[in-house]
Amino acid sequence: MSKRKINIGLAIIFLISIFGLSACESVGFYSQVVKGHSQIMLNREPIDRVVKQESTDEEVRRKLLIIQRARQFAVDVLKLPDNGSYTEYVDTGKRYVVWNVVATLHYSTQPIEHCFPVAGCVSYRGYYKKAAAEAYAAKLKAQGHDVVVRGASAYSTLGWFSDPVLNTMLYRSDLGLAGLVFHELSHQEVYKAGDTAFNESFATTVELAGIEAWAKYQEANEQAIEASGGAKQSEGAKKAASINQQNLKLYKAAKKTNTEVVKLILEHRKKLGEVYRKIDPKQVKQLADVKQQGFAELRESYKKLRADGGGSPGYDQWFAGDINNASLVLFGDYHGWVTAFDVLHKQSAGGWSRFYESVHALAKLNKAARRKKLEELQQLAKAPDAAQ
Repeated sequence: MSKRKINIGLAIIFLISIFGLSACESVGFYSQVVKGHSQIMLNREPIDRVVKQESTDEEVRRKLLIIQRARQFAVDVLKLPDNGSYTEYVDTGKRYVVWNVVATLHYSTQPIEHCFPVAGCVSYRGYYKKAAAEAYAAKLKAQGHDVVVRGASAYSTLGWFSDPVLNTMLYRSDLGLAGLVFHELSHQEVYKAGDTAFNESFATTVELAGIEAWAKYQEANEQAIEASGGAKQSEGAKKAASINQQNLKLYKAAKKTNTEVVKLILEHRKKLGEVYRKIDPKQVKQLADVKQQGFAELRESYKKLRADGGGSPGYDQWFAGDINNASLVLFGDYHGWVTAFDVLHKQSAGGWSRFYESVHALAKLNKAARRKKLEELQQLAKAPDAAQ
């Protein structure tokens, strides 16, 4: 048996665990997981080959070249893992590669979790087929649960296997593509099972700092071209650098907006969950009233945020739609410890390898000790001189 087939077999075993399968599941469910992941693994093509093919769409080619450069930058400058991830491409022919089903009890904001050896506890079940996801969601709704189905453009095997670039990822902006590479490779550098806030805050810190470094790197390259390429090239370089800075500004503004809205949602989720827990489960009418009021207050808070210049058209659409408890679970605390990791990065004097060593040390602590250390770092963030 070839090494490629062995790796595909191992990847399928991994997917069976992270997608939430058990021995009680139907043969049909196993079949769609095996078929879905096998199709991705078997249809991989080296990006080098794809960008050289005449049949490749020009926009796809352009974005794949961005990913190639960003990945090399991640390895050379950010000192992230150098492996086979994001060196191959697969066109799935779909808008989303998987559909995740998230569920809560009707009067709870806590997700129904599925825990596995590698990925830890996750708050979703993943399906390659939308119809299968919707069927499972309908089953949960019939049991009285709040449920939401959400398409995902990618999933990660956390470095166990070489994750390919998918066509579903290419809908992002140019900086968004680079940020995705930095973020996902960060998970391959450090990942602590069962601590989502730690993992995502770390990866978000690397993503944001990496984007800053990436933008400066590109601008420096454009200036080098300007210095050696004559007046015509000089004007082109200036324009490119200007566009790059404009895109960086937009990227950071979008991240800021997202952080503000997610913080608002998480605050209301916590508040609503606390109220649910204080009410006798038998008091259904009271619980229903609390639920309705809770979502009304959430919408009103967003309306105020929007009036103050926050939010976005995309979030306008989300708040205008149907919201339930499961909807709130979609928003994780990806930024909760970012300020703490920022301090740790500054303490590393810009040395990425040194920074990762410090993060690995944090990951080795038990959750309580790790939280205490992160809280101490956040306090340092309020006193910039002490963070140095």
